[in-house]
Amino acid sequence: MQLTRFTDYALRTLTFLAIQPGDRLSTITEVADTFAISRNHVVKIVHQLGIKGYIETVRGKHGGIRLGRSAVSINLRDVVMDMEHVLCPVDCKRENCRLSGGCRIQGILRRAMNAFLEVLGEYTLADAVRDPTRLCHLLGIEQDNMLTMAGGSCRSE
Repeated sequence: MQLTRFTDYALRTLTFLAIQPGDRLSTITEVADTFAISRNHVVKIVHQLGIKGYIETVRGKHGGIRLGRSAVSINLRDVVMDMEHVLCPVDCKRENCRLSGGCRIQGILRRAMNAFLEVLGEYTLADAVRDPTRLCHLLGIEQDNMLTMAGGSCRSE
């Protein structure tokens, strides 16, 4: 099963925010620059994540974005289901497939998608960011030593 880039980038955005220290506000530009994603695309992602309550957006001169709830309460299945518009791998009716009356492939693929989502449902954002030191290193973000002792977070420059 392949996710859209929108969902991929939403997961990256949540990961970035989850490894930030405390209530630090990050910016859309930081996320866009960190992952080399179009800023306009990140704006759309942040908007959707905000609507769904995954992140909190703070407006104003000193505003930004941060997780809207704890990483342990953000289920990866829920994020994928909220970000993906179409979860059915094949839509035989839309494609006017001549086999749609007797083919079993759509049912098999639906079952595979359900299994995929079931496995995702076993994990939270906290599971995905269990090694913040490594994530900070991979993203080129300086890790704040004081926060490392308290659970591990990064400090963006």
